[in-house]
Amino acid sequence: MKKAIYTLAAAAALVGRPAPAVAEPFWKCMIEAVQECDKQFPPNDYYTISIRGWCYMITTGICTAS
Repeated sequence: MKKAIYTLAAAAALVGRPAPAVAEPFWKCMIEAVQECDKQFPPNDYYTISIRGWCYMITTGICTAS
């Protein structure tokens, strides 16, 4: 019985977990969010570095919530 359980556990570990169906829309959302933040707060402006970082964090939360 132990051998069967260990075999099933090993097979499950080798198969892995399938990718979730929502992964693609999440990454699309993140790419669009980063592009929008970069457009609103240019990376070459020293004074908007922290604002752009906050924009990234907020939009990450929006993408994970949707």
